[in-house]
Amino acid sequence: MLQAIANVGSGSRAVVALSNPTALPLVVFAWFAATAWLRPLSLPDEGRYVGVALEMMWSGNWLVPTLDTLPYFHKPPLFYWATAASLATFGISEWAARLPSLLAATGCVIGVYHFLRRWVGDGHARITLLALVTTPLLYGGAQFANLDMLVTACTAGTILCAAHAVLASDNCPLSRPALAAAYALAALGLLAKGLIGVVIPAMVIGIWLVFIGRPGTILRLVWLPGVALFSLIALPWFVLVQARYPAFLEYFFVHHHLERYTTQGFNSRRPFWFTALVFAGTTMPWFVFLAGAIRKRGHVPAGGMSRQVHALMWIWVVSTLIFFSIPNSKLIGYMMVAAPPLGALAAEGLVRAAGTPARVPLGVLRVVLIAILVGAAMLVGVLFRDRDRDNTRALAAQLAPLFASPAEPLVAVSNYPFSLPFYLQRPPPLRIVEDWGESWVTHKDTWRRELSEAAEFDPERGKRLLLRPAGLLVLLTCSTRTVWLIVPRASAEGLPRLPGLQRIARVGDDEVWRNLPANPSDLRPDCAP
Repeated sequence: MLQAIANVGSGSRAVVALSNPTALPLVVFAWFAATAWLRPLSLPDEGRYVGVALEMMWSGNWLVPTLDTLPYFHKPPLFYWATAASLATFGISEWAARLPSLLAATGCVIGVYHFLRRWVGDGHARITLLALVTTPLLYGGAQFANLDMLVTACTAGTILCAAHAVLASDNCPLSRPALAAAYALAALGLLAKGLIGVVIPAMVIGIWLVFIGRPGTILRLVWLPGVALFSLIALPWFVLVQARYPAFLEYFFVHHHLERYTTQGFNSRRPFWFTALVFAGTTMPWFVFLAGAIRKRGHVPAGGMSRQVHALMWIWVVSTLIFFSIPNSKLIGYMMVAAPPLGALAAEGLVRAAGTPARVPLGVLRVVLIAILVGAAMLVGVLFRDRDRDNTRALAAQLAPLFASPAEPLVAVSNYPFSLPFYLQRPPPLRIVEDWGESWVTHKDTWRRELSEAAEFDPERGKRLLLRPAGLLVLLTCSTRTVWLIVPRASAEGLPRLPGLQRIARVGDDEVWRNLPANPSDLRPDCAP
């Protein structure tokens, strides 16, 4: 990789190898995957989404995502399908859990590279590729097992395929293969994270066509065979789930799309400027070269395509950052959709900053090395943060040898350790003890609210799994099996005083307690048969 960087713009064998259609995706994938195994699953996001995929694999139910075996409809299923397939194929490991994101990042980078190679030039495409694979935001997203990288790849693919269809037309019919690919990728984007997989590409392409003076092309992009293809891919899952759970569509589209975007009832409330500021910080040092890309290009290839691509990339960056700056709830992963065009614009700005073609390779090498150092510093920071904040893997190592039977109940008190089933390699459910009847439980967008809302789709199962403190007492005094409890140290004083309940281990801020089974002859009268 570094040898190729040093020879950017030359005809060296390294550059030729890097441009090889077969070798290039393998090199990019290997680069992203090199450190994907270093850290445990981050909580809550990686633990939550990988946990849902793991439950899907264990249960064999590929239609209904579940969290602690309760229907979980916060997000659509594409990530769960891909991750469950990866875990089933390669085993339960962090690397396998992150494989869908690694593949999505690789596909995204390769897609941008080939688009720019076709419409701008080979040299610009290579510098853009190097910018993308060393941008900390994109590199981190490639190694993070959640939905953001997957929807970024689908969104980027939709935009690039639609733009290719437009650019290739020029007094000719729109490219049908490119249009079909755009519709298919938009459908996958909808299945990856919901409406933004459709809204973002439509917004970017629509604004771009108006800006370049081709608004009439918007209607030409509405292609009935493409609509049919989109419907065939995207709609069956929604139809089947709605048939089983009549409240699903309102919950999914109104609550988790419209209300999340327009109301303040969700976490991560930030000011308007937060998105742009964090995007700048997580794309350093490439972000600084955007200034050089603002100026109009002096040389334009025949047909003016380069100016149109330049406009597309700027509209893509600016419109998506504004779009995600509007809602009060802001998450870093949302900003990743703007990373692909940033790489293209930063490449242009860097070439301008170099001044002469002879100085470009050295300039690229310096910036790439700085970007690698920035990314490495961020990775080290995340490793130390996760080590200090999460002890689930160590907790699982303590618990695993203690179980005499998979049927022994496992209870979490005032906490839901998302990644515990992953590291225990023990299928859920866990019973969760909390004051579920209190209004504060659902006031904030936390794991408590997630489980409480999931239980609304299966109330009977929810009653058995979401226990109030009184329900814990019944379980402990009525169970004829050993009951294991995971209790935050601060909550241990609230446990009932029972002769068979004792602390077994302490891991970080958590304690493991064991309650010996009750003698059948001593069961309370209110114990269920």
